[in-house]
Amino acid sequence: MEESTIAALPVDDSPVNIKELEEALEVDGAREIAAGFLEDVASLPDRLTDCLRLRNKEGVRSSAHLLKGCCLIIFAPKTAALASDMERLSIDNNLEACDIILPDLLDALNKTIECLENYLDEI
Repeated sequence: MEESTIAALPVDDSPVNIKELEEALEVDGAREIAAGFLEDVASLPDRLTDCLRLRNKEGVRSSAHLLKGCCLIIFAPKTAALASDMERLSIDNNLEACDIILPDLLDALNKTIECLENYLDEI
């Protein structure tokens, strides 16, 4: 399997580079994008899990692609890289490998969601 070309995790190990997000969009824009991300990805864990269980290659690919794009927008490189890996594996019809990385992807996504929820709770 190829290495992802998506940037490495920020130095502080935060799942989202909030500083870079705010620099790119200013604080109000960053908060708006963070809230949109939470809405956009809410159904993706179940959708990915269901598509894998049903061996729906296209469903896995499209869900992983959507997640990758959402994560790149909010500067969540680890989650984006895992979604990119899953997308590539599904294109290669390697759903067994997708089964293996799904727990890591879901864990990274949960950490990303938690990070953004905490960010939005700040005043």
